Amino acid sequence: MSDHSHYTRMRAHAQSDAPSIALRDAPLVGSLFEFRNHRLALQLRIARECGDLGRFHIGPIPVYAVSSAEMAHQVLVEHADAFVKSRGLAKIARPMLGDGLLTSEHDKHKMQRKLIAPAFTHRRIASYASAMAELTERAAAALEEGAVVDVADKMMRLTLAIVGKTLFDADVACDADEVGAAMTTANHYISEAVTRLPQPLWLPTRRNREARRAIAAIDAIIYRLIAARRAAGVDLGDVLSTLVLARDEASGEGMPDRQIRDEAVTLFLAGHETTANALAWSFHLLGRHPDLYDRLATEARTVLGGRTPAMEDLPRLPFAAQVLKESMRLYPPAYMVGRQAERDVPLGPVTLRAGDTVFVNIYAMHRRADVFDAPDEFRPERFGPEREKLLPRGAYLPFGAGPRICIGNHFALMEGQLLLAALAQRVRFAAIDARAIEPEPLVTLRPRGGLPMQVARI
Repeated sequence: MSDHSHYTRMRAHAQSDAPSIALRDAPLVGSLFEFRNHRLALQLRIARECGDLGRFHIGPIPVYAVSSAEMAHQVLVEHADAFVKSRGLAKIARPMLGDGLLTSEHDKHKMQRKLIAPAFTHRRIASYASAMAELTERAAAALEEGAVVDVADKMMRLTLAIVGKTLFDADVACDADEVGAAMTTANHYISEAVTRLPQPLWLPTRRNREARRAIAAIDAIIYRLIAARRAAGVDLGDVLSTLVLARDEASGEGMPDRQIRDEAVTLFLAGHETTANALAWSFHLLGRHPDLYDRLATEARTVLGGRTPAMEDLPRLPFAAQVLKESMRLYPPAYMVGRQAERDVPLGPVTLRAGDTVFVNIYAMHRRADVFDAPDEFRPERFGPEREKLLPRGAYLPFGAGPRICIGNHFALMEGQLLLAALAQRVRFAAIDARAIEPEPLVTLRPRGGLPMQVARI
């Protein structure tokens, strides 16, 4: 079947569904340009005009958008085995991420998750706290009074150092510039590729050349870490040791370097990017709400008294956790989750057919007025213990849900809470002007152009 006849069949199928869920979009191109250039506004418009389930088109391709907790639960949990990752990760991101935890499917994904899970048990995560706190203290000490810094960049560097130390027992601070540039290239490449015709990475286009350079830069770092760990030949208790020392139950053979690379690069990149964004947005929002910043700083100083925070301090730092969770509600690092149906599956008023694409509209779900009062306002108290319990199941999805929920969600929550408290008692980041910071919806939700703020030491 030709691509044209395939697209024609899909469009005809989509138009046969109930018209009440259809978004008003343009002939032929659909909502392609809005998805490419104004993605978050489109997500809000879909939820506003279509309700819990909407259908729009990227070019001729129909896409269903889920904007309710109940339907999100159906896609991510109840019928999870009916779906695979959507084209963005399954095809476009694979040259960069390989066949690691984010891109693999079914039995292979289950095997990989089982292999990596010991690194994210509660006991193991707790053991990372001291390294997180020490690296944060070092970063805070390097901030100069009155300096204007890009807080988004500072958080990227800090979380990169933390992932390097805790998951790979390596100092990767010297690689921060290279990793940052590669991540930016990868983010733009994957985000843009979703809205254009598929093209193999070997084609000599400008975008492809930049993407290949980014892959080579990341590979050089990861393979360097793998070679060092193989040479050491000992278990250091980190993820990389687990991967290097793993043996196949049947053959007794170890993992080839390429497979270790695929697993490691996913954790290395995803493990710092999302947390860095959550922290950057937290400081942006705190900078716009000085009274809440004061409350966070007071909590940190009262509990810590100037010392480095430890794991056992976290229960006495509840407001730091609330700030982090509320910032991820307003600016979820993963603002949408895409799936492709492998078989027919019911979803609300429609039946998705094999091959249909659906995405969970997390950005709009987090701003539903019937779930979150004054949804556009920054109110950390929403996540006080009693109020958080009242949230409908599936209404808040900063880490996804179901069998593919982010394996590092507890790691990220602990890290974010610890870093917010540690920094709040040492420094204050102040907005330097009244300009709005615009979110940039790439693979993750970054502050567009960075986040310049002025340092005030406490």
